Amino acid sequence: MTLPLSSLPAGLWRASELAHCHRAGHTTGFAALDAELPGAGWPHGAVTELLCERPGIGEWRLLAPTLRDLTQAGKPVMVIAPPMLPYAPALAGWGIDLRWLSVVMRPASAVSGVSRGRRGAGERAGRGMKAEDRDMLWCAEQALKSACCGAVLTWLPAATPEQLRRLQVAAGGGETLTWVVRAPAAVSTASAAPLRLGLTVGEGSRLGVQFHKRRGPPRLDPLWLTLPAPYTRAPQPVTGTRDDAMPWHVRLDPTPPPVPSTSSTPSTASFVSASGVSHGLLDRPASAISGA
Repeated sequence: MTLPLSSLPAGLWRASELAHCHRAGHTTGFAALDAELPGAGWPHGAVTELLCERPGIGEWRLLAPTLRDLTQAGKPVMVIAPPMLPYAPALAGWGIDLRWLSVVMRPASAVSGVSRGRRGAGERAGRGMKAEDRDMLWCAEQALKSACCGAVLTWLPAATPEQLRRLQVAAGGGETLTWVVRAPAAVSTASAAPLRLGLTVGEGSRLGVQFHKRRGPPRLDPLWLTLPAPYTRAPQPVTGTRDDAMPWHVRLDPTPPPVPSTSSTPSTASFVSASGVSHGLLDRPASAISGA
């Protein structure tokens, strides 16, 4: 006896078809990606993992249409533990209403101790998460439990499967969109997230989306998306005008590096604003990152 699809209990779906969600997802802003996701968009009340090759390959531009929709609708967005401080003028240039955006940064001591952390990574693995990692996990969990956020975007590279399950439980049944950014190596570990996407850099402003896990049929080939151009600003002539009176054409990525780099490679290029603040072009075109 073959049951019709409409009679299947909630949580079941045919492996050859995308799962039918009780509530449609929030559109990603990319029609091709919506067509590949159950619910035709980012899922509500569920964790979505974004496995990025490196910070700044396009994850901000991928999420910018959704963040714009939420903040313009007056829904708070919580950004937790980004690897670099988001650049507010670029976010505003994408149409994101900064009044509804909150950012929780890691302690300065954690950022300054990156090199020491790399040397001791093997030793810490046996001792569990660092205190700042647990703090960031706690922030994400509380933001989800509060049910007051339209979206939570967090970077948790050291999260364990048990901790991801805690986030999934906290998000489950709610309306919040939840993204957890991790490294590609995490794909080999178990995860309670119903949606896991790998992000790879392509030529120009193209971003490859690999579907590691979704409620639907497998897709082996990546989906290539053409992202909007990253925000940069036109060079301004040096004059005696005050900084706050200068005309700005703000089009820059939202993630400046905490420490100026001494490398001259394209992947570490930086820009200095009229006020003398150095900002990194992390979310720039992929060709600049890959050297193509």
